[in-house]
Amino acid sequence: MEEIFIQDEEIDFNNLDLLKVIIKNISHIVAVYGLDKTIMFHNEAAYEFYNGDKNEIKGKRCYEMVNRNEECLDCFFNKAMETKEIIEGEKFIPEIKKHMKSKYTPVLNKSGEVRFVIVQSKDITQKRELEKKLEENEIRYKKIVNVLPDPVVITVNGKIVFGNEVAHKYFYELIGKDICELLSDSSKTAKKRLNQIVENKTDKATFDYRINLDNKRIIDVEVCSNYLIYQGKPAVMSILRDITERKKELNAAAKIQRGIFEKSISLSNKINVETLYVPAKTVSGDFFYMEKINEDLILGIIGDVSGKGISAALSISAFNVLFHEVILKEQNPYDIINHLNKKVIDYLGERYVAACCFSLDLKKNEAKIAAAGINEFVLQHGNTTMEKRIIKGPFLGMFEDSIFDEQTIHFHRGDKFYFFTDGLESILNNKEIRKKHFEKATPIHVKKYLNKYLKNISDNVEGIKDDCTLLSLEIK
Repeated sequence: MEEIFIQDEEIDFNNLDLLKVIIKNISHIVAVYGLDKTIMFHNEAAYEFYNGDKNEIKGKRCYEMVNRNEECLDCFFNKAMETKEIIEGEKFIPEIKKHMKSKYTPVLNKSGEVRFVIVQSKDITQKRELEKKLEENEIRYKKIVNVLPDPVVITVNGKIVFGNEVAHKYFYELIGKDICELLSDSSKTAKKRLNQIVENKTDKATFDYRINLDNKRIIDVEVCSNYLIYQGKPAVMSILRDITERKKELNAAAKIQRGIFEKSISLSNKINVETLYVPAKTVSGDFFYMEKINEDLILGIIGDVSGKGISAALSISAFNVLFHEVILKEQNPYDIINHLNKKVIDYLGERYVAACCFSLDLKKNEAKIAAAGINEFVLQHGNTTMEKRIIKGPFLGMFEDSIFDEQTIHFHRGDKFYFFTDGLESILNNKEIRKKHFEKATPIHVKKYLNKYLKNISDNVEGIKDDCTLLSLEIK
């Protein structure tokens, strides 16, 4: 202990101007007590706290200041006198309904005898009441989350500090474990996302992961996370939902989707085709089909069905049938779009379909393009500047008498067409990116760049918000 010594002589604290100046503006209560616990000096904060003045307070004993007739049990003053050491402690004083934190510093003379005691006190009532409320809220919160059927965990700096009863049934020795250890193949990405949730104070972020259940089996889970403060620290709460069976169904649907699209791009050796197909979730609401009508004519369509998941996949399957029925009779994109509009109203009910239909006549070197909701595409003649083209036309299925536009473009060897859904609009409409990364690139390099770009987005907490599909066509 660092002891405080004084000369063995009487000290008049009220005449020490320098001492008064030093401690006048201290916000904490500062008092000097004699050996009999009478007040020798109080600072301004003490007068305000006890609602008294100098004459009323001086000479009173410490316990009298709180309307008590005898000293406190377990008196800190006595301990400081006996041990001649600094004593710190907290007490609740019921007479004034205050929690006080105090520090008692005995001041010794050269002979080692206590001459007086300096007491520094702080009102911590508000802090303790807040802590009590937080504790009560946490108890209520734990009761609520313990009745949830899904595992709930809270992490601080990536470490699990709380798990509800269901979580403890799923995972052995949960508390203190790094949550990323539970993930079988996405720990680096998950850690990055958790850090971003805390940094951005994200309200909600949902991703699918694979969880390793104590090295016994792997399940697919949907993890919904949000930022919160837990015991005064930034934290992330995550609800884990087992979607293993649902994921199997979605994966099967996605496999069928990919198979259909892969079959649709076996085309003429006069055109180079590159496709990009990145669902925001397992199953996409986007689609594309390309069919070779004969050696000189190719028909294609790219689109987006309203809705997500299995219902969107079923709508795409239905639209696939409708499209292939129509092209048996019509080969002009404008006529195809008009026929499909009526078919969608009849067969898909309230679902809308955004689409862009095109034909490539390799004998006439002529492209025809009609739009219905997907109203933009990018055209590049040779190695010239890429240009955005706009074609008017509402979604399919909105109105029976909808009017659609069509453009005719004459192309040459080396010309490129880029058709895309709205998930790629922001990047393909960015002139700076197009000029820097696309204009001198082949379709395969454009595809590689977009794959890398989307992978980076998918690893972030924002994730990919919409399905992304691209058809790149290069005339050979």
